[in-house]
Amino acid sequence: MRGAEDKPSDTDPQTGRSGAQEQRGSVDDDSAGSDSLARAQAASDRDLAPSANDQTASDSDQAASDRDQGASDADQVASDRESAAGADQQVRDMGRVHRRHATQLRDEESRARLRTAVSREITADERDEVASERDQIADMRDASAKAREDTVESPGPVRRGKRVSRAARDRQRAADDRATAADDRAAAAQERARSAHDRTLAAHDRAQAALDRRASETDELTHVRRRGPGIEQLQREVDRAHRTPEKLVVTFIDVDGLKQVNDTKGHLAGDALLVAVANTLQTCLRSYDLIMRFGGDEFVCALPNADIKKVRQRFAEVSNVLATGPVTGSIAVGFAELGEDDSAEDLIRRADADLLAQRERS
Repeated sequence: MRGAEDKPSDTDPQTGRSGAQEQRGSVDDDSAGSDSLARAQAASDRDLAPSANDQTASDSDQAASDRDQGASDADQVASDRESAAGADQQVRDMGRVHRRHATQLRDEESRARLRTAVSREITADERDEVASERDQIADMRDASAKAREDTVESPGPVRRGKRVSRAARDRQRAADDRATAADDRAAAAQERARSAHDRTLAAHDRAQAALDRRASETDELTHVRRRGPGIEQLQREVDRAHRTPEKLVVTFIDVDGLKQVNDTKGHLAGDALLVAVANTLQTCLRSYDLIMRFGGDEFVCALPNADIKKVRQRFAEVSNVLATGPVTGSIAVGFAELGEDDSAEDLIRRADADLLAQRERS
């Protein structure tokens, strides 16, 4: 019979560790490696989301550029129509339509750029999260490599070689993970820079849209409100006065002798007279009073929260300034106070009727 000392043993004579112990250590190391591999795969999967967001942002950039080109084209059409020799009112109205279209395009462009900026910021956050995850994976790989290196002296030659090889592999993967994390952070910084640029462009688009809107609502000659936008603003004043309630006075103004000036002194002299009337109205009325060019030689004004007696005095002042200015002229004015059920059109109609009545009496 064989004695206990004769029993076969799988203990490494150099380390005193059994094969089972070595196998358990190897399993532990492999388990740590598998965990880091799983997390690395998860990080790679999360990389796909920022990449998809990048494509979406690039598509949005292209769409915004297309809208910008469309707005510029509409601006050019409007300018060409308005500057054409002998352009009549209908042509100028078409120019206004094109400017409104340009304004809508720029408003849409501004909103799209803001959405793109938000998307880029989200992408940057996701890239930072992926970078942090990769740094954690790199730390795990370094820890695994260090553990393998710490046990290099213990196992036999075969296992020692495997551990050295795995430790080197873990350290290389850790270095790769850190490099990828650095790339992710650089990409995140670029996304934030693009986001800031998008917000700057959006602010520019909003400012340009405001200029376009103002241009589409402003009479080219006198720089007061056009008839359409002016009536819309007047209706808002009427609605507000009904809600408050507040007083509201509307005046209908006719420039005296404009046709005669055009016929005897030329249309440039007639234009100068219209500009002088508009400038005098803007000087003598309050900054928030509405002034619109209603027709060729007609203006309509709306003075909220004003007493009609004081309004009459104010327009007497307008007449005095016009009579003594560098471009002399005179106006006839009709007045109407807001009634309980009045609309903007009702007020204009009654102010016009008052003007006609005054002309008949004189």
